[in-house]
Amino acid sequence: MTILVTGFNGKAGYEVAEKLKEKQIPLKCAVRNVEQARDRHESKFEFVALDFSKSDTFNKALDGITGIFLMYPPGDRMEFETFVTQAVEKGVSHIVYLSVKDVQYMPFIHHYKNEKLIKKAGIPYTFLRAGYFMQNLKDFLYEELKEHKRIFVPAGKGKTSFVDARDIAEVAAIALSNPEEYKNKNYVITGKEALDFYEVARIMSEVMNIKVEYSNPSVKAFKNYMTSKGNDESFINVVAGIHIPTKLGLAKGINNDFEKVTGRKPSDIRQYIEDYKEVWV
Repeated sequence: MTILVTGFNGKAGYEVAEKLKEKQIPLKCAVRNVEQARDRHESKFEFVALDFSKSDTFNKALDGITGIFLMYPPGDRMEFETFVTQAVEKGVSHIVYLSVKDVQYMPFIHHYKNEKLIKKAGIPYTFLRAGYFMQNLKDFLYEELKEHKRIFVPAGKGKTSFVDARDIAEVAAIALSNPEEYKNKNYVITGKEALDFYEVARIMSEVMNIKVEYSNPSVKAFKNYMTSKGNDESFINVVAGIHIPTKLGLAKGINNDFEKVTGRKPSDIRQYIEDYKEVWV
C-alpha cells in the first residue's frame, strides 16, 4: 500500500499526510515544485511532481500508487478526467475524494461532476463531503481579521457547519488505510454545531481577548471592497459564492458521520481558535 496525497499545500492535504505518517502508511506527497517542498519540509515526506494542468506529470506521480487522497485543484485547464483515467490504467484501487456537503443538490459545481466521473471510472471510492472549513479563518478571511479585526464575508445571519480540516484528515486516513471497509461510501463531515459569523466573532473575541466584529456586508459591498483591494475577480466570485448557501440558510446541517468513523466527537471552533490564536493577534 502506497498513498498519493494531492493538495499537500492546501488546507487538508498536509493534515492527511501527517495522519498517514502517524499510522506508518507509505505515502508520496504531490506538489508542483518538489525542490521547494523539500526545502520547506526537509526529509519529513517523500515528494513527487504533479501538476493537474500538465498530463505529462501524471504517469510518474502514479507509479506504485494504490490509493489517492484526491482534491480538485483550483485553476483553469485542469486535466482532472485524464488524471482519473490514468489512475485506472496504473492500477489505483481506491480514491478518497474531498467533496463538499450537499453536493448532490448542486449539479453546477465541479465536485458534483467529479464524483460522477470517479464513479464512472470504476475505481472504488470514498467521498468525504465536508462542511465549511475552520481553516478559512486563516486563509481568505485572514487579512481582514489580522488588519481590521473583522470577519468580512457576505454570509448574512445564516449559520454554517464549521469543520476542522484536521478532522477531515483523520477520516481520510482511516478510509485510506482500510479501503475495503470504506469503499463506495459517502460521508458528510461537519463539526458538532452550526454557528453564524456573529457567534464566531464573539468566540474569537473571548479567546483572544480582543474585539472581533462580523461586518456582514452585502454581496455588492463585498465585491466592491475586494476589488478595490486588487483581488482577482474570479477569486472574489468564488469567495462570495461559497457564502451564498449560508446567507440563504442552507448550510446549517449537522451530521454525525465523523463520530461513526472515529468514535469521538468532532472538534469545536473554540478549540480551533485557541490552537491558532497567535495567527490573528
